[in-house]
Amino acid sequence: MKKISLLILTFLIFIMPHTVFATVNVEERTEDDLKIWDDIEVNENNLDNILNTPKVDEDEKIYDFADLFVEGEEEELFNFITDYIDEHNMDMVVVTIDDNNKSDAKEYAEDFYDYNYFGKGKNYDGILFLIDMDTREIYVTTTGNALLYYDDARIDGLLDAAYVYMTSGEYYQAAKAFVVRAERYATEGYSSSADDYYIDENGDLIEKKSINWLLTLGIPTALSSIMAYIFISKHKGIKLATEADEYLDIPGIQYGQFVDNFLTTYTSRTYIGSSSSGSGRSGGGISSSRGSSGRSHGGGGRRF
Repeated sequence: MKKISLLILTFLIFIMPHTVFATVNVEERTEDDLKIWDDIEVNENNLDNILNTPKVDEDEKIYDFADLFVEGEEEELFNFITDYIDEHNMDMVVVTIDDNNKSDAKEYAEDFYDYNYFGKGKNYDGILFLIDMDTREIYVTTTGNALLYYDDARIDGLLDAAYVYMTSGEYYQAAKAFVVRAERYATEGYSSSADDYYIDENGDLIEKKSINWLLTLGIPTALSSIMAYIFISKHKGIKLATEADEYLDIPGIQYGQFVDNFLTTYTSRTYIGSSSSGSGRSGGGISSSRGSSGRSHGGGGRRF
């Protein structure tokens, strides 16, 4: 009887649906062993940021601290992510948290990426998607050449794709939608805004127009000034009149007086309004900021 009961119990355990959460492996950081990239300058302003950032295994790619995914979902998501990394040579990370010990989702996302060994190439190219259940915000951060693939318009597109599922609590679908949309954009190549920017040797986003300002503005201004100087110099010999009569003393011309009386006047005014973007960023272009590590990041977020 006991054997039969044990068999039945074992059978029920296997056939009943159950949820298994993966544990995120976290290592300890100390001031003597911060476990960060060698090129990051440590100072009094970012030391706490580093110590308060979980040190994780960079090969896992999915860090579900908030336990939003089940085991099978993580496996499928991991396969999508590794395919993206292999195809585009950019890193991809998905993080969920239910306790944000940073100032906001933006800081958490940037610190998590910078203070772990993420990124491809000398500029640490890659993208991270954060689901912050504490501040109720999703956030995307980009690093290195990923800024050229994901401009402001595409960041909004990534947020749009995930937000649809976040509002209904379908967190895995939100993460999957982010990965699928990010893959599509990367396959399409650099964004249309990338023509105006490049990433320098320090990983910073540089606007090409700021370098060519002398060609587009300085030289034409200088040429105009030179031409004006030549024109004025050629007319230095002309004597200017000092009295009004000198302009009017022309033989054969008679002068009279004419008065025009206005009975009514009417003035028309037209209001010209201004428009603003609800996203907080311009519709085109690439917005960037510097994280606590000193690296440049693009990205944006949205509350749910």
